[in-house]
Amino acid sequence: MATPVLIDTDMGVDDAVAVTLALYSEEVTVAGIVSVEGNVSLEQATANVGRLLAGLGWPQWPPIGRGLSQPGSLPRADHVHGPDGLGGVNLPTPANLACDDYLSVYERAIDKYGSALVILTIGPLTNVAAVLKHKPDLLSRAGRIVVMGGAVWHKGNVTPHAEFNFHRDPQAAAAVLSAGLPVTVVPLDVTRQVAMDESHVAHLRSSRTRSGELLAEIIRFPLEREIDGVRGKFMVHDATALGLILWPQLFMRANVALEVTATGPQAGQCRPLVAKSGKPTTSVVISVQATDLMENLLERLCREKFVV
Repeated sequence: MATPVLIDTDMGVDDAVAVTLALYSEEVTVAGIVSVEGNVSLEQATANVGRLLAGLGWPQWPPIGRGLSQPGSLPRADHVHGPDGLGGVNLPTPANLACDDYLSVYERAIDKYGSALVILTIGPLTNVAAVLKHKPDLLSRAGRIVVMGGAVWHKGNVTPHAEFNFHRDPQAAAAVLSAGLPVTVVPLDVTRQVAMDESHVAHLRSSRTRSGELLAEIIRFPLEREIDGVRGKFMVHDATALGLILWPQLFMRANVALEVTATGPQAGQCRPLVAKSGKPTTSVVISVQATDLMENLLERLCREKFVV
């Protein structure tokens, strides 16, 4: 039976890879896609959901929800994803893009699937923290939350202390990780190990599939730029988090007590602590079989059938 997954996304390039991977994976059913500000503005992230689905020619769209922005004026990630979030690819916004409120999409998905539902967050945790605030018991009815975010032992990619998603809304990250919910964190420490290069993009393009050719075009933008001091590689952070749901045998996890710094100059820092009796711990991914995962990603996105 396919696992229902609700995807909460700030829809940049690696988000597009993750969402496409979910759509083409029989192991999961996309129960909904909810936008959040992060890589791009909320309006652009919401439009990008429709742009990607239309670009893929997806026949039956999942419910789409419009989420929230973060307070203040924080830097986005145009240098990674392009001003439009999808590498400047010519994908018009559908004129008939219909969106519900994020909370109603969460409610309907949890009411329908209950403990079978996995919530996959691949952007800032703003929406999840708001659901926790306004409907405190709702998230406890879902099965688990898989979070792409945080840098536990590795340095951050925005500041020396913080990874992008946690840095954009550290208070939300702190609230979600301290709520005692069944959360699995897929941190920057692991996602940085899974990167695409020119050979992978050539594989996508040569597949002659709509998914492979579109993603090859979208990925071109970050691949041609120097990001975090590296040129010619594109880390597929968000697809790695989805990979945990699809192919859990490729990952190793440990239960760790985590603390997120919510304010101040180190906001967004995610620190491992010595677990104390009665204190909640979080499942944290600590390693991944990166070569096998990349092979699986490419084969699935290119509609091949040799997944490990």
